[in-house]
Amino acid sequence: MKVKYQVNCSYHTPCHVEIDEETSCPLCKHSIRPTFVYGSMYKTNQNFDKLCITYTCPHCYENFICSYSNHSRPSPNGPHTFSKRTLIAPSKFENQEFAKCIQTISPSFVKIFNQALEAEHYNLDEISGIGYRKALEFLIKDFLITHQHKDKNKVISTALGCCIDTMIDNPQLKTVASRATWLGNDQTHYEQKYTDNDINDLKRLIKLSVNWIEMIYLTDEAESIEKK
Repeated sequence: MKVKYQVNCSYHTPCHVEIDEETSCPLCKHSIRPTFVYGSMYKTNQNFDKLCITYTCPHCYENFICSYSNHSRPSPNGPHTFSKRTLIAPSKFENQEFAKCIQTISPSFVKIFNQALEAEHYNLDEISGIGYRKALEFLIKDFLITHQHKDKNKVISTALGCCIDTMIDNPQLKTVASRATWLGNDQTHYEQKYTDNDINDLKRLIKLSVNWIEMIYLTDEAESIEKK
């Protein structure tokens, strides 16, 4: 939903701006319609127009700020439009929760994945992908050792791709884990090969790997129930 505000401007009289309305609070995470407090439009050192707005959350009553770029003005009398939000702060990070069986199989995966997620949350995009790749390796190798009872020394010494190809029997897990490995490895290289895929595709494949491991774990648990 588009909203319009009157804001101060550093180089002429107060003006009207149009942006996409914020829909959630970065601190309490509730869906909201924020209360506008103050706005300012200014030029950067590169002579680009930027917009900064302070809001109050009507749920937790905390203030937060948003910055916007990609400025345009369709008509001389129309509002200044900003189409891209570049910053929202402060922003509270929340760990992603995983099923108990995943926490049991690989607590290291849970810890590393959430550290990578936090890096991404704070726009550390050059290192978050590497963290996701490391998390995937711990997930797969811990699964092979703790649940599939593969030889620990062999699993540790074998490259992740080879572990997936030779030690995983489930075809669905093999497929999604191998693709996740490809994209994860790409995050560590100087030149990326999978330019049509991004970090969201990597996270999606890791999530699918988690889901299949959880299904395998729960299925094996069900098979242990004997008919009476």
